Amino acid sequence: METLFSPFVLAPIIIGLLLVLYVVSKIVVNVGAREIAIKERQYFGQKMPPGRVVATEGEVGIQADVLKPGLHILFYPFERVVKKVPLIEIGADEMGVIEAVDGEPLPPGRIFAPDRAQNAHNNFQDPIAFIKQGGVKGIQMRTLPPGLWPIHPYLFRVSIAKTTMIPQGKVGVVTAADGDPLDSGRLVGKAIEGHRNFQDAEQFIRSGGQKGPQVEILTPGTYRILTNSLSMEDNSIRPGLFSLQLADATVINENQIGLVEALDGAPLNPRDYVATQVEGHSNFQNGDAFLQRGGQRGPQKDILLPGTYYVNPMLFKVILEKAGEIKPGEVAVIVSNVGQDPTNDIRRAMAAKIREKLEREEKEQLALAAAHLDQLDGQSGDDIAEIQQELRLSDPADARLDQGAHEAYVVPDGYRGIQEMVVGPGRYYVNTLAITPVIIPTTNQTVEWTAEQIKGSFDPFEVISKDGFTMQLEVRVVFRVKPEDAPFMVAKIGSIDRLIQNVMHPLIDSIFRNQASESSAMAYLQNRHEEQERAEARVRAHLLKYHVDVVNVLICHIRLPEELMKTQTEKILAEQRQTMFYAQREAEVKRIELEKTRAHADNQKALMEATVGVEIASRRAEQRKSEAEGEAHYISATGKAEAEKVRLMGEAQGVAYREQVNALGPQGVALVETLKVIGEKGVRITPDVMASGSGSGDGAGSLGTLLLLNLFRDQMKQPQNGSDHVNGLAK
Repeated sequence: METLFSPFVLAPIIIGLLLVLYVVSKIVVNVGAREIAIKERQYFGQKMPPGRVVATEGEVGIQADVLKPGLHILFYPFERVVKKVPLIEIGADEMGVIEAVDGEPLPPGRIFAPDRAQNAHNNFQDPIAFIKQGGVKGIQMRTLPPGLWPIHPYLFRVSIAKTTMIPQGKVGVVTAADGDPLDSGRLVGKAIEGHRNFQDAEQFIRSGGQKGPQVEILTPGTYRILTNSLSMEDNSIRPGLFSLQLADATVINENQIGLVEALDGAPLNPRDYVATQVEGHSNFQNGDAFLQRGGQRGPQKDILLPGTYYVNPMLFKVILEKAGEIKPGEVAVIVSNVGQDPTNDIRRAMAAKIREKLEREEKEQLALAAAHLDQLDGQSGDDIAEIQQELRLSDPADARLDQGAHEAYVVPDGYRGIQEMVVGPGRYYVNTLAITPVIIPTTNQTVEWTAEQIKGSFDPFEVISKDGFTMQLEVRVVFRVKPEDAPFMVAKIGSIDRLIQNVMHPLIDSIFRNQASESSAMAYLQNRHEEQERAEARVRAHLLKYHVDVVNVLICHIRLPEELMKTQTEKILAEQRQTMFYAQREAEVKRIELEKTRAHADNQKALMEATVGVEIASRRAEQRKSEAEGEAHYISATGKAEAEKVRLMGEAQGVAYREQVNALGPQGVALVETLKVIGEKGVRITPDVMASGSGSGDGAGSLGTLLLLNLFRDQMKQPQNGSDHVNGLAK
């Protein structure tokens, strides 16, 4: 007898148990927490309609409803689980894009399926409701938010799209791939309400959103927009309803302005340079308001000041420019491209005003020129008459230019054209598309015709003198434009550069050529100051009609021909030598006079002493003459008395001598007289050595003779006058 655990008994039990387990496993299905089960009906059911992918009424085939997490009972073997698939997980920065492979066909011309079922399918979790409520086949405009979703893989294909993030400093330009066609002539689609920054694609399409670039933009932030997505099945890219392009926000730095040009809008009036100003567009950040309020295509009058702006680059083009700055010593003449057209009355009034101003200034300048020229050669009347004649014979084309400038350009405030009022120094944020500022220096400006390498200068003038010599003139002209004259100068010629190139250069060249032809080369050189004054008067008068004030005209250098300069140099050297000779001769004469004067001065004391001495001597001479006359009279009288005395004494002495001679003899008397003299005079008559001869003769006679000789010698030595000498001898 076989036991219960015998193989023959256990085998059928095990097989039965396995069979029961198999049947139970087919009937009871356990679906995990993060998956769903797809079931299929195999037998005993209706056939699905043509084109249907899933069964919604229990037809044979893949069933629309899915088995969600938990235990489920199947009618096995009529139903079975085809497969289990994981739940669709949408991350926090993602969204699920659904493509339905079953449902109603797409409306003609549509690319994306409208959500006709609305919320009946509960974010595609109820496939039956989707089908029965008219769900449309194709890419759905409703997307799945982050989370876990039991999506039927046979009915819906899911692709993942990243959320759209617009970083700071950027704008998102949106282009719709589906929608109504753009309005005729428009570049961007009109704004639609309620689409929540394109996050509600269904509302966008339902409200008439237009296909193409959108007028509305996305500012920095995060958005869930139906854009291109990545398929979870084959990793292919599926297009979205919206495509996004990042563009830089418009940043206007300090000292900058933003000029705006609208690329879409109402057509611009052909007579206008800039569009008519509209309000409410919030610095062009609200493009829809700009278009709705009649904003025109083209340059805009409004500008963007320094700051950050979120402007649609598909609608507006922003041109960055530096803020206008007018430096000290400058003014800005404003040429307005907006405003009313000046009427004929306005033109005539401005023309009359300018003519009156010019006539007044011309009289003042001619009077000033006459005052300058009157100091030269007394011919100022002729020069002024010539200048007036030159002004009357101005070019007819220039007269037409005057008329056009006066009548067509300079206008009062509020009219189109050159504004009468100028703008002073400072920084200005102005629209250079609406107005054109012309910067005019009001300080002294210099134009030079020189051989030096100076920026902006011209070559020296080559002029021919009256005697046929070619002279080279270097000239400097200093001029200025008064602030109140700047608009009229701009109307007449345009700018300072054009004034210099087209007016001053040819005008001053002609004036100097004409003046040089009226004078010889050397006379022109010698009369340089006079020629300079005449040229200044002419230049001042001619530039007056261009509203330019001439400060001065200077002839800096005159270069004469080399041969003329050589001859002139030799002549000057000869004259200088002659002058130097005369100067030297004059210097020598002066030197002689100086020396004479110096000697006279040096001997003045001696001369005075001599003069005084002469006078003293003259007085002394007179004194002596008187004394001599007195002395002579005295001597004469005395002499006569003495003579008489001597005569009487001589007579008496002669009588005495005769008596002595008679008594003593001649030798005895002589010896007595000699001894008497020796005694009176103290004469030494005795020699130290005496030699006496032994010859005959009387010794006394020899001694007497010797004494007489000594006495005679002594008498001869004494300084006596003739009379005394004679008298002595006589005695």
